[in-house]
Amino acid sequence: MLMKRFLFGPGLWILAGLILGLAVHILSVFALPRLAPDDARARLDGAPVNQVTMLGASAATRLPLADPAFETAICRFDLAAGILHVRAPVTPHYTAIALYTATGLAFGAINDKAATRRTMDLFVVTSAQRRELATGEDETQADNLIMVSPTPEGFVLIRALAVQPGHAALVRDQLAQQSRCEILTAEQVPSG
Repeated sequence: MLMKRFLFGPGLWILAGLILGLAVHILSVFALPRLAPDDARARLDGAPVNQVTMLGASAATRLPLADPAFETAICRFDLAAGILHVRAPVTPHYTAIALYTATGLAFGAINDKAATRRTMDLFVVTSAQRRELATGEDETQADNLIMVSPTPEGFVLIRALAVQPGHAALVRDQLAQQSRCEILTAEQVPSG
């Protein structure tokens, strides 16, 4: 009798409160990334489209928790105008290119260990642009790497390691002078 009174009295309210709390928690966890005003797109809004921009001192505000030993360049891209060609120099210690959608979802990366020359070149395309490209026998040739973006807009991070603080200026200059992020037509893209 006591158990019956508890289940239909305060026990029912406690159970309903727990279920409601769980539902609110799950919904807020899934909704927060979409509602947060400080997402990847908002932090990189000031950067020009289809151009390399060195982050320099603003890296800490644009990329929270970034490693200070890395020099970072970004390139926001819009593939509506054509195929994106990304070029980064191979620096003395470590260089990496990472590709993200506009919302910050990573969809590709390459580092200097895959480079066969003193630069890393890759082409970012949409699925439709990929179908239009003439392909050679070897689509995965390192010199002409083609990455398919799931969205037409996004950004590229080019990061190079400066193992000592005294090397930071040299690495930063090398990134600034030799990195490229430009739109090409399908005819300008070399076939693999």
